[in-house]
Amino acid sequence: MTRFDFQTALEDILGIPHGSLKDSDGRNTIESWSSLADAQIVAYVASDVGIEPDADLMEAETFGEMVRILEARNAF
Repeated sequence: MTRFDFQTALEDILGIPHGSLKDSDGRNTIESWSSLADAQIVAYVASDVGIEPDADLMEAETFGEMVRILEARNAF
C-alpha cells in the first residue's frame, strides 16, 4: 500500500475525481465526507491497510492528518 493507493481509495469512497484530494481536505471541505464515509474509511483502513483504527485516526480532521498517522504506523 502506498499513499497514492490510500488517496485513490478515499477518493473512490468520497465519490470525487482521482487526484483531487488535498492534504487540507476534510469533512468541512468535501460535501460527500459524511459519517457514512467515515465508517467506510475506517473499514478500509482495517481491512485493506491492516491498521486497527484508534481514536487518533478516527478524530483526524483532514486527509493529511490521516496520512501522517498512518505513516507513523508504517502503513505506507
